Amino acid sequence: MKDLVTVELKFSEYHTIFPKIMLTILIFLAVLMLLLNIVKRIREGTLTALRFQFFVDNYDKLKFYGTLVLLIAYAFMLEPIGFLPASILFMFLISLLFIGNVKKKSIIVSLANSLATSFAIWYLFGQLFDITLP
Repeated sequence: MKDLVTVELKFSEYHTIFPKIMLTILIFLAVLMLLLNIVKRIREGTLTALRFQFFVDNYDKLKFYGTLVLLIAYAFMLEPIGFLPASILFMFLISLLFIGNVKKKSIIVSLANSLATSFAIWYLFGQLFDITLP
């Protein structure tokens, strides 16, 4: 029984546990949502009608595709430049993207937000809790 609750990992691999747990939870929730939708459509009698719409009408394409590009770039930049610089840059750019304008005030707010948040996460998890960050 003890083997079921024991995880043997090297210290350098500790950071892989949380993403695996989250991925498992997200897959479970996605399957649950799909099943609940199917049950709802069976009750309504609209199971055979195909009416799939992923996006709402007139969604903000710049924010959607900009976020995708920034997330992919962030993942690729973690290894070469490290967690802290990549996180600061990602937070700064994503904040500017969602603010929607590039004025002096928005740049200052985005920079302050990205610096404070990235350093707080780095210090809390990387230093205090001694969790390896990518």
